[in-house]
Amino acid sequence: MVNGTTATIVQFVSPIGPVGNYNDKRSFQFWHEQAAPIFSSYFGHSFWTELLPKIGLAQPAVKHMLLATSSLVEAAALEGIPIDKNTVYQTHYTKALQATCCSPQIEGVLMACLLFACCEFMKGSIQLGLNHIQAGLNIIDEWVKSTQETGLELSSAATLIIQSIGPIFLAYVDKAPTYGMGDVPLRECVCTTVITGDAELPCVEHFTEIHRALHALDGVAHHIARLMDFRRPSWTPSPRHRVQTLLEAWRMHFETFEASLMDTRKQRFALALQLLRVHYTMLSVMLRASSNKHESVYEQFGEEFKWIVDKYDDFAEAWEKDESSKIFNGFGNLGYHMGYIPPLFFTATKCRDPATRLAALKHLGSLRVAENNWTSCTAYLIARKIIRIENTRALNNKRAGLRDERDLIRPVETFISDKHSKQAGLDYVVFPYDSSPMMQETIDLQACPMSASTIWPLSRIIRIGGYQGGAVKPVPTNCACEFHYPRETLILRSKTKVAG
Repeated sequence: MVNGTTATIVQFVSPIGPVGNYNDKRSFQFWHEQAAPIFSSYFGHSFWTELLPKIGLAQPAVKHMLLATSSLVEAAALEGIPIDKNTVYQTHYTKALQATCCSPQIEGVLMACLLFACCEFMKGSIQLGLNHIQAGLNIIDEWVKSTQETGLELSSAATLIIQSIGPIFLAYVDKAPTYGMGDVPLRECVCTTVITGDAELPCVEHFTEIHRALHALDGVAHHIARLMDFRRPSWTPSPRHRVQTLLEAWRMHFETFEASLMDTRKQRFALALQLLRVHYTMLSVMLRASSNKHESVYEQFGEEFKWIVDKYDDFAEAWEKDESSKIFNGFGNLGYHMGYIPPLFFTATKCRDPATRLAALKHLGSLRVAENNWTSCTAYLIARKIIRIENTRALNNKRAGLRDERDLIRPVETFISDKHSKQAGLDYVVFPYDSSPMMQETIDLQACPMSASTIWPLSRIIRIGGYQGGAVKPVPTNCACEFHYPRETLILRSKTKVAG
């Protein structure tokens, strides 16, 4: 956004006010250096870095919420301070609530709604964050309706606010399914016709902290997921060549970051660094395959799939020595990441090499974690069913291997009729995928008692390789079902070397 537009909005809202005391100034500085780049990793770079700070200086509710958000990011990402111990966050959050309730200016309330949502997202409370986003959209909707009913026109400043913040509200709703939730319904409302433009593609910059590396990759991953989901067109298409450029920019920044780490930090973050590389490899395959309308395209990525499984061989060896190392904690980590399930589920369902598929499936069975909407055992059951369907189709058609497009399937959704059901339905399509009728199989859930904790239906998750975004907090299930394989059966081949 140009400076003239920003100045117009700031003048409209209120006179410039002071930032506050030393801690407030420190939080404001941290916003520019760390917090704004994190949110820019997803969309709205000019909004987070230019417009919002200037509005924050002018509007009390926005200022307090910006400082609260900045303090939360600093404490959670860098210092590991619990929320209930973070007095700066608690103070400004309370003041923001009070100022928002008393504010007569809808523009300030909208800004506060967005920042309240961001606080919840940073805490991993996705549903609460989306509630704030939906509240903001409802406010815009009613605001526009009231002006239309009274015959008044929105002021130039109000229109600029809507056009600046509206695309970000819509972008968060669009991103919600990649956080591991079902498609978030957005009723047809006035605001969707008033809001124009998009929220900008991610801004991938140099990073010096591992949590920044996570957010930068997650932001690009969201756009890759949008390209990969063949059943849900996005509101604003992401140009594939630009997403490819962003992904490669992340890789170069990551290699620079990793090379700069001292040996002690590199050892400390060893698992996190390897997991980021695994997800980068998975996303790279997703992006390259997304431009092809055939499932057989994955045959060309055999080495990448084998490399992913090799890394899980290493993970399994480390976890056998120390099961607690599976959970990230402490300084320098946000406590959540992209999850262990997606790369294995993606490999088991897309790889065309039977041995590699089986190895990924076995790792899924031995993982024993719950991640957002599902568990590794549920992912195992779904992946196993997909493999069996494809193998059966190949056998029935007297074709060897899984290289003929007519034998392959695309999963659409898994669901249960009620929470007590012992079976799940799997909807899928066969080639040609866009025009073929929906087919259905059943998945027996009785083999694992933890399947009851899955949040059904699972739709977009299984269409984008199990990806749920970067807000995954794996929780051990300690499941003792039949899928858990002994350690010695997991490593099936010599190590595969894949660059990157």
